Amino acid sequence: MKIVISYVVLFFLTVSLTFSQWSEQTSGVTANLKSVSCVDQSNVWVCGYLGTILRTTNGGLNWQNKTGNGVPTNVSLINVCGITQDIAIVSGYISGSDTWVWRTTNGGDNWTQVFTQATGFINAVVMLEGSTNNGFMMGDPVASRWSLWKTTNGGANWDSTGVYLPQNGTEAGWNNSMFAAGTKIWFGTNSSRIYYSSNSGLNWTAQISGAELNTYAIWFWSLFSGEEGIAGGTGLVQTTNSGINWSAMNSTGTGSALITGITSTLLPVSNPQFGLIWLVRAATSVYMSSNNGVNWITEYTAPAGNYNHISVALPGRGIWAVRTNGGISYHSQIQSVKQVQMEIPADYSLMQNYPNPFNAMTKIRFSVPASADTKLKIYDVNGREILTLVDSKLNPGEYESLFDAGNLSSGVYFYRLESNNYTETKKMMLVK
Repeated sequence: MKIVISYVVLFFLTVSLTFSQWSEQTSGVTANLKSVSCVDQSNVWVCGYLGTILRTTNGGLNWQNKTGNGVPTNVSLINVCGITQDIAIVSGYISGSDTWVWRTTNGGDNWTQVFTQATGFINAVVMLEGSTNNGFMMGDPVASRWSLWKTTNGGANWDSTGVYLPQNGTEAGWNNSMFAAGTKIWFGTNSSRIYYSSNSGLNWTAQISGAELNTYAIWFWSLFSGEEGIAGGTGLVQTTNSGINWSAMNSTGTGSALITGITSTLLPVSNPQFGLIWLVRAATSVYMSSNNGVNWITEYTAPAGNYNHISVALPGRGIWAVRTNGGISYHSQIQSVKQVQMEIPADYSLMQNYPNPFNAMTKIRFSVPASADTKLKIYDVNGREILTLVDSKLNPGEYESLFDAGNLSSGVYFYRLESNNYTETKKMMLVK
């Protein structure tokens, strides 16, 4: 039985987005932090100048300093790729000298050099989506050839066989300016070009990024096959066809500060029910748009230091942004829940997710008959909490939450609803 509160509106679609506040986390360092990489909601890696490497396993409540465990402290680290809680890769250089890549397999306690070359920055390392073994590395051109390398063993070894892209003029790349979605890879340059591969780096085409001379940041909605994305430098450009065409979009921020990082929630801006966009410039503010960049707000201003990079945790939806003074800003979990009926249900209920089994994304519906603090959490087969989808006070009604398992392995997972004294758990199957 359901109690109808209006005979005129029996079904009404509305979106309830809950935003938590930005806060500062204690990094324990003052070095220029250049890159941040989220493995999930708990495990995050950061690197920067003076060989600085930081790691957290509890969402930033505590940051462990892993500097000096095999990486010289006179190296400027410019990119980090977190693969698991214990495995990560960093790249860096010494001005006027060589460039190097290091890897850890024990949480940063020891780092092993896995790559070096004379001159040319190694700008970015990414793992191809869903894999902890297959990855790609991009560096500035050396001897008129882009430094492009692939790995099939989690970065322990790197191979450039069959990967060739000639340099066009004097073009070069930018640190952190690379993104992978499935087998698709993009990286930005300083020459109005974004390079694109549809087959894990074997072949490349040049995409024209329009008015953006420098492409410092790239973001694609990977669950949608990398079709819709954003790139930024001075301003922003967007694409809906994997970059075949790029068009200008409204941007934000004043002055000459360049866009140094872009991130978002799960869904592309053409379907903005849950999708939001954040960006940082080389200044003190974080900007957010909830309507495809038509309007932006200054969501947070840091107390000091300019932002270098921003990253979102998937799975999980926390955001971390790093700055030039060692500062780390954190936006607590982004919650996305859609109210699908305005009727007051008679009882609490947790429905079976749909579809089930599912690949990458599924919807979970639940009902609450009274205003209450409500939590919807995801657990793995061992009972380990991996994601909180909802954690807020909800009004009576029926709700729907979207669960993204794009970065999780196939298997059995559980979801649990808690509201007042009511709890219920159901099982679901992820099949990739």
